Amino acid sequence: MKNIINYYYNLYPERIYQNKDMYYFFIEDTRYIFIKYEEETNEMDKIYNLNVTMLKNRVYTHPIILNIENSPITIYKEKKYVLLKTIYYKVEKNIKIIMSFSKVVLSKEIEWGKLWSKKNDYLEFQIEYLGQDHKIIKESFNYYIGLGENAIELINILGKIEYPHVYAHKRIKKDIYNPLNIIIDLKTRDTAEYFKNQFFEDKDIKKELDYYLSSINNQSDFITFFSRMLYPTYYFDIFEEIITNRKKDEELIKIIEKKDSYEKLLKEIYINNKKFMKNIIIEWLE
Repeated sequence: MKNIINYYYNLYPERIYQNKDMYYFFIEDTRYIFIKYEEETNEMDKIYNLNVTMLKNRVYTHPIILNIENSPITIYKEKKYVLLKTIYYKVEKNIKIIMSFSKVVLSKEIEWGKLWSKKNDYLEFQIEYLGQDHKIIKESFNYYIGLGENAIELINILGKIEYPHVYAHKRIKKDIYNPLNIIIDLKTRDTAEYFKNQFFEDKDIKKELDYYLSSINNQSDFITFFSRMLYPTYYFDIFEEIITNRKKDEELIKIIEKKDSYEKLLKEIYINNKKFMKNIIIEWLE
């Protein structure tokens, strides 16, 4: 590995550490990670250009380091890798940093209800054909698919809208400064996923949630945010990992045990922000 880093990047670390398919090392006080890239090669140019744009706009992101061939991708043992200079790895994420990614990139017409409906159909197919041997999933799935349907009904009220798209993340749980984790999406994606993640990690979110909600000043922002809070990605992500044998059923227990307290949180958000609902009623939250 040292030879690869020396040759392709003209960097000479004294020691390289390995964690599965990721390698990291230090040059003076700067940490670098040599990380496996699993997407299509032709997508890397888009990711690199996005990374450059974000750096120019001073958005938190690790720079992608080009190799001596002027490419972001280096082949090692027949696998694709990318070298990142992880300048923000000591910066702990918080709601202000999450919101800082919300710089407008483009606007386009969206119909999130259709996308979520397709997702729900896919999940229902999975449980019908793959979930029959998973007792915990069978006993809990209908409740969470119901939450998903509620989210779809609410977001469909907006219909087709022109809405700002911003820098966002595939998953908040992962390194939010990693450019391989960056996508373009609605600004409420990150904030809702951040609060859901913090909640299910038993963090106190009240102060940050109040701060964020005070920044919302229109119906579209609130409905897209609250729809995402309703949509149980925290359950569906684990569900899919269980179905594909990457996690055990018991991983869902912590989520299910917090069902009532999460409902209470949803009710508080709903009741305290009815000014944005304009005669939209969600009966089970009344």
